[in-house]
Amino acid sequence: MMEPIMLSWRWVWVVVLAGFVPRMLYAADWRVPRTDREIRVDGQLDEWQGIPALTLSPEVEGLESGGVFSGETDVYLTLQAAWDPERLYVAIVWRDDEWDIEEVKRRDAVWVDPQGKRRDRLLFFDNLKLHFHEADYDYVFWLSPRKDDQGPYFWCRLLEGYRRLERASLDPLVSTSLRDDGSQQMEVMFFWKQLRQDPKRKKPLPVTVILADSDQPRVSLESKLPHLKWLAWVGYIQFIE
Repeated sequence: MMEPIMLSWRWVWVVVLAGFVPRMLYAADWRVPRTDREIRVDGQLDEWQGIPALTLSPEVEGLESGGVFSGETDVYLTLQAAWDPERLYVAIVWRDDEWDIEEVKRRDAVWVDPQGKRRDRLLFFDNLKLHFHEADYDYVFWLSPRKDDQGPYFWCRLLEGYRRLERASLDPLVSTSLRDDGSQQMEVMFFWKQLRQDPKRKKPLPVTVILADSDQPRVSLESKLPHLKWLAWVGYIQFIE
């Protein structure tokens, strides 16, 4: 059974998606516990009992959102996280009434619409974004679900320093399994050396989580423009001993 996440609120300035306009949002603490038990990254979530879960759904209060959702049955996702001295683990349960999956490589991530506006192509399909960010640190991980022989697709990018120079970073390990109800379970394992972070850091790590939900497979990007939908959670990860 998943436990609800513990929240404490702060004000922070963030730029949500690609709007380039600062927005004042509430931010919350995501308390991520240390684990002393082995977590096997196999797409099964047997080891995740009792670990707090963060939920992204149209019915959840306190999320930033865009577009028109039809309710909880439209899309529902939970995130759990735990850490040990070498790794950060993330567990995902993802449910959607209509999967829309396409591989978007990093080099193709930007699409220029007919009006000349640059848009993030990954937001036009079902994708999850984890974004860890500080003044001198910026790590992005994009992940798609799996459908039949498609996916999961994923890539990451790491920038460091005040000049935001790109650093080499290996992709994390990802495993998925499908449930009888059509939803899916996913596990992701990051190595701290890849993230260039220390879980014993004194201050919390800012994070933005974005869930893009598209219900229009095999439709052109231009036709999807009026129907884009997304949810965003903004807060801090607190690594708990």
